[in-house]
Amino acid sequence: MSTSQARTMSHEKRGYPDQEYPPQEAPPAYNQTTPQYSWHGQSYAPQQPQDHPGFPPAPGTGYQAQYNVVAPGMVTMAEPPPPDYMTRAIMVTVCCFWPIGIFAIMKASESKSSYARGDLAGAKENSRSAKQLSNIGIAAGVVSVVILVIIMGVYFGLIFSSSRFG
Repeated sequence: MSTSQARTMSHEKRGYPDQEYPPQEAPPAYNQTTPQYSWHGQSYAPQQPQDHPGFPPAPGTGYQAQYNVVAPGMVTMAEPPPPDYMTRAIMVTVCCFWPIGIFAIMKASESKSSYARGDLAGAKENSRSAKQLSNIGIAAGVVSVVILVIIMGVYFGLIFSSSRFG
């Protein structure tokens, strides 16, 4: 039994008539007229291809466009990049005061991005902000540790003093 007979039998078993699909026709040639399309009684002609920037013109349009594409050269900066303080910002986040450290990391990253874009003034500003935030985070961490030591000292002092005399 051939595959077409098996397909016919399987369609007939399910109640579907054997359908032959219409043969595929080749699309019209490039400059050949195309048929009109209609939708709800109105006919529409297909749009003609138009030239677009960056693409060569269609053959037979009567003109040739010339495109000169120049690749960008290597951009060199006159000054070295400002320090981004990324290591300091990460250490502040991990060891001292993480809420401020996260913002310091963001500013350090923005400093690198600004320099890569060629924005030296923005890179310097973000570098300065990263350094300030890191210093503030270190100070907040030190103050937090000092306050914690004082609280723990008072707490344990009260516990030991009350247990000796109680």
